[in-house]
Amino acid sequence: MARELRNMYYVDGSTVRRVGYREAYPQERPAYPERPVHQPRKQPLTYRRAAIRAEKSLAFDLRYTLLLTAMFAIMIASCIVMLYVQGEVNSRERRITSLQQQIQTITADNAAFENNLNGMYSLEDIYKIATGELGMVYSQNGQVVYYDGQMDDYVKQYSDIPGAK
Repeated sequence: MARELRNMYYVDGSTVRRVGYREAYPQERPAYPERPVHQPRKQPLTYRRAAIRAEKSLAFDLRYTLLLTAMFAIMIASCIVMLYVQGEVNSRERRITSLQQQIQTITADNAAFENNLNGMYSLEDIYKIATGELGMVYSQNGQVVYYDGQMDDYVKQYSDIPGAK
């Protein structure tokens, strides 16, 4: 009985489904011929090796993981260094700006003091103070001696200047 149930199958007709036996329809062929099951063709050894290499190349092995980790660490370190250097540049730019403002302030103060000094005494006042209070006099003809120096930056005096007493 169990054997008969194994051989039983449904036959689809145009009207009703009915139960039938395989032995009952021996000439009936399937509507679509079954494709023969092909055995996989044996590939040459080089193709197998290439396939194995391709599978291995897609996998994460220890060398690849270490290389990837090292590259990631280098990238993070370079980003940190770049941010540090950019911060240093910004702080130095702020320092330069503050020093330029100090220079402008000091230059303006210096110019104001110079204007005050120039306006404080005239040449006539200086002449009166030099001749009256300090006892200075103008030089007479022959008191000024000119000579040619070999170097322009300084003069060493080894002896007395001729004609000066």
